Amino acid sequence: MNPKRRTFLGGLGAVGAAATLGLPPRGASAATPVKLTLPWLPLGTYSYVFVAKRLGYFEKRGLDVTIDRGFGSTAVCVPVDQGQYDFGLVDLAVLAGCAGKGLDLTAIGGVWPRSPIGIFSHKELNITKPKDLEGQSIGFVTGGGEFQLWPAFVKATGIDASKIRIVSMDPAGLMRATADKQIKVVGNFFGSIAPTFWANKIDINAMFYEDFGVKMYSIVLACKKATLKNRPEVCKGVVEGLMEGLKFAYLNPEKAIDLHIESLKEFQGGSPATREVLMYGQEIGTSLGFVPSFKTKGLGWIDDDLVTATRDSVETYMGIKPVPPAAELVTNQFVGNVKLTDAEWTEVEARVRKFLPSTRG
Repeated sequence: MNPKRRTFLGGLGAVGAAATLGLPPRGASAATPVKLTLPWLPLGTYSYVFVAKRLGYFEKRGLDVTIDRGFGSTAVCVPVDQGQYDFGLVDLAVLAGCAGKGLDLTAIGGVWPRSPIGIFSHKELNITKPKDLEGQSIGFVTGGGEFQLWPAFVKATGIDASKIRIVSMDPAGLMRATADKQIKVVGNFFGSIAPTFWANKIDINAMFYEDFGVKMYSIVLACKKATLKNRPEVCKGVVEGLMEGLKFAYLNPEKAIDLHIESLKEFQGGSPATREVLMYGQEIGTSLGFVPSFKTKGLGWIDDDLVTATRDSVETYMGIKPVPPAAELVTNQFVGNVKLTDAEWTEVEARVRKFLPSTRG
């Protein structure tokens, strides 16, 4: 194994085993404790969360936020619904499906309006269309949004799922198996898997679910509807703190990665490959936010039409009915205060455009 790769993947194993990834509280004892869970490992795609923590964006709003790693979007819904976490970052399609099953969840801020969910493969396999997946083995983390939406992709493309072998893996195991070429086709979030491919000089082909009609909003910040009703000031503080962190990461990518690494001892003292992978992930995440609504209405805005498309995809392709109306799945009452100037927007968009492959739709 490449020693640089070993260093990074070893760090992932340590991070994957960590229960709590927050920093010790720095400020006043009166701060309100808040528990937030990521949907996945703390990769560069989530640097903005640690930026918000490290730079005191939560603290100045009277919040002491603890950040935990995640095990896939599906594994976020239940702990938030049951109150084990106050807030969680989760794929909106998964949230909609969980709400359709009776969980008390709502989205209060958006992070990735574009969906990075797809099937990614080593270029040498020449998998360029869904039909090429038949006869292949695909690695999934079964708690992830990409696996929960796999039936939607199958239905939308008409492929024969019985001819495809699904290999279930844990997050860190999937990353290792991918880097070591033990598995060459994976279902995942582009920002989670592509940096590992790229850092190890592996060329890939990408098929995004949205390219084949499965339209959906991706990562949102979610909480219980009861939290939204009873603790609106906490909701506002968490949303605005996250959006400040997101803006900082957009404008200061190198410093944001510094803060990310400083926040997680498992990444400290690693090889240059560690930083490279984290930076790739962060820039992919940034590219997923460059939509008109973020520019005109502020970071975190959740577009009504895309919520409706997400809801329709869940009902049509996943067979979960009835999913609550779009208006009950999201609210924009806490977003709109954090924006980029036109000049900032143009500069960042030009920088990150190369990190997300063009889609057909």
